[in-house]
Amino acid sequence: MSRLASLLLLAVPLLIMACANTESRLRSQADAGDPEAQYQLGSLYWDGKEVDQDRSEALKWYQIAAQQGHPSAQFKVAEVYEMGEGVSRDYLRASQWYAKAAEKGDSDSQVRLAKLYIKGYGVPQNYAKAITLLEQAATRRQAEAEYLLGTLFREGRGVPKDLVRAHMWFNLAAARGDNRGRTLRDVTATEMSQPQLAEAQKLAVEQVQAK
Repeated sequence: MSRLASLLLLAVPLLIMACANTESRLRSQADAGDPEAQYQLGSLYWDGKEVDQDRSEALKWYQIAAQQGHPSAQFKVAEVYEMGEGVSRDYLRASQWYAKAAEKGDSDSQVRLAKLYIKGYGVPQNYAKAITLLEQAATRRQAEAEYLLGTLFREGRGVPKDLVRAHMWFNLAAARGDNRGRTLRDVTATEMSQPQLAEAQKLAVEQVQAK
């Protein structure tokens, strides 16, 4: 038997043991009430990387962690219900769990909840609440929040149409690598005067400095 084959024969059982130990350790901590371990155990079963994939078992642990106030678990539970992954799609439940995580400052949840308010899915359509959530997420340098704020100001949805502020938000999103923001920043620029562009640039700099 070659040296490589011998090493593989040794490595595979060790890898299996390591995976089993990870699951066993996390389950022990999760059973003891550790929300982070509950979330990690849920992720283990959701991804199926070290154990057989089991979305039902994953959702069980995500929900247990979420009920203990774990924001990442709350986001995941909300996402599962929003997308209908392994459960019936339920925008109301999704909005409720996103709201819990958003209150803890989770920027991804703030953006997702804002999008539900924009569309009126699971909650009454409310642009004012959406803008508040997006502004909160934008303070954490969330590019999608900046992009969405740009679209709302560009189209005048929930706020007066304002190309200067639209350009500012698109510019900030583009600076973080958002291609949609870059495209709409350039399109919006063609519709603006030089003084407006200068003002938009000034506002973008002020936003960066404020953060």
